[in-house]
Amino acid sequence: MDRRLIAITLAWLLSAGSAAAQNPAPPNPDLPARASDTAHLRGGWYPWDPYQYRDYRRDVPILTGFDVEIERALGRIMSVEILLPEIAWEDHLAALCAETADIAAGAMASEARSRYAYFSKPYRTETDVLILPRGASGRYPFHTIEQMLDTFGKQKFRLGVVAGFMYADDRVNAFIADEAHRDQIVAVSNDAQNLRNLLAGVIDGFLADRIAAATTAWRRQEGARIEEHPLRFSTNIHFMLSRATQTPQTLARLNDAIDELRRTGELRRIADLYALPVLINQTLDAQWFRILAFLGIVAFALSGVVLAYEGQYTLFGALVLATLPAVGGSIVRDLLLQRDPLGIVQNPEALLTVFGTVLAGMLVIRVMSRVQSGMLTKQLQSRAHLGTRLIEVFDAIGLAAFTVVGVVVVLDTKAQPLWLWGPIAAGLTASFGGLMRDLFVMTA
Repeated sequence: MDRRLIAITLAWLLSAGSAAAQNPAPPNPDLPARASDTAHLRGGWYPWDPYQYRDYRRDVPILTGFDVEIERALGRIMSVEILLPEIAWEDHLAALCAETADIAAGAMASEARSRYAYFSKPYRTETDVLILPRGASGRYPFHTIEQMLDTFGKQKFRLGVVAGFMYADDRVNAFIADEAHRDQIVAVSNDAQNLRNLLAGVIDGFLADRIAAATTAWRRQEGARIEEHPLRFSTNIHFMLSRATQTPQTLARLNDAIDELRRTGELRRIADLYALPVLINQTLDAQWFRILAFLGIVAFALSGVVLAYEGQYTLFGALVLATLPAVGGSIVRDLLLQRDPLGIVQNPEALLTVFGTVLAGMLVIRVMSRVQSGMLTKQLQSRAHLGTRLIEVFDAIGLAAFTVVGVVVVLDTKAQPLWLWGPIAAGLTASFGGLMRDLFVMTA
């Protein structure tokens, strides 16, 4: 018991903000592996979306993520249950060393870690990037890791990192572990805290897995406030098995299970399931997508304004005719796909855009009617189809934009099969609201 307490204490002390944080004290290599429960492997997880996280989409917390689902699939093949309590990464490493944990996912191999853990075959890769405030990349024109670290040292760059985490290049890890840079390194428990520190000005930037950083920013709707530096560096990612509790035979079974996942295609299916939403999240936050959605909303709203003017509707009628094609189809789509929350509830900017467009459009028409009533009347009489042409143009722009939006939403909600729900959602988003508007006009 004393030996175990000493090992835990030593691992904890060595893990605080230094190279030893990434390398807990190894167990005695002369001792045989402890006989463990062969029906269970003691693992763990910490918040690292999309690899390990709780999904609250249905108001019930469900532990999931790429690494979590891979562990569960491996457990089924190996006929063991992998226990996954929440634990900080640096504590998890110490637990592997102290015989209180058996397995850890998402680990980078190193010589120091190999003294207390076995490494499985790689099951994925990781690409690390430097996350900066939006527009800050131009101030750091480095192209290599050496230049980046030199810039950090000269400019006293305040760098955020995850405590106990090893990044994809040994030179970066050595810089973080160097006592000379202690005042520049801000170690926290996860990327979410790094993001908060960056936006609060506590740090100048932080290193993170590219996918995890993008997902963290998207979940908090902060993607527009940050950016990646162009420099990237990658490495293979493994499972770790404690040398104190596991054997080479267990490692061989684990490697065989990884091969089985690859052979059956399940590894690829799990990867696609969790990687695709990340790409979609980045798309949803991209400037071009926001502009596309904005153009679609404005175009449909303007078509309603033109219809309202031709039919001599009131302002309320104009709002109805503009709102139906702009957001009506998306509401029906979200209800069909059981999207929670509805897009219109999550991002009410669409409604505000419709209202603003209607008010501006009706104001322009009223002003032109009073200032140049005679000329405007003659123009409409000489070009009887002008209003119809304008409606067709605006509808075409809205249809094109909302078709793309509909497909993206299907990808975000993970509706399957995509070949079925993609076209359905695209059609509903693009045209269903317009159909409701036209039926409303015909009824009126």
